[in-house]
Amino acid sequence: MSAATEERPAPERMPALYLSHGAPPLADDPVWPGQLAAWSADLPRPRAILIVSAHWEEAPLALGAVETVPLVYDFWGFPEHYYQVTYAAPGAPRLAESVRKLLRAPGTPVQDIPDRGLDHGAYVPLKEM
Repeated sequence: MSAATEERPAPERMPALYLSHGAPPLADDPVWPGQLAAWSADLPRPRAILIVSAHWEEAPLALGAVETVPLVYDFWGFPEHYYQVTYAAPGAPRLAESVRKLLRAPGTPVQDIPDRGLDHGAYVPLKEM
């Protein structure tokens, strides 16, 4: 081990989490939002979040990262208040670049979609957490 490595504490490893798709009406559930909030209160605060979503299925694999992430209201027929939801999601372009490098190293084709927003499957649970 080098002296530089010995001087730096090891970063705390963040847990990998699986969250079910967040349908807009879940925010009005009498139990679910409180459960997510209580659960997330016990977790360390992340610097960035990597989301893998079937809503973004592309070939070849696509990465989206912007400084400020817009929301995508890709659902229809719900009461109007679901289309007014806001969530200030900061972007994580550095994380996306790290993922891009890891994927491209073994020769995996990766496309960039720089203006991709967060759909309800992601922002509904994140807003509650």
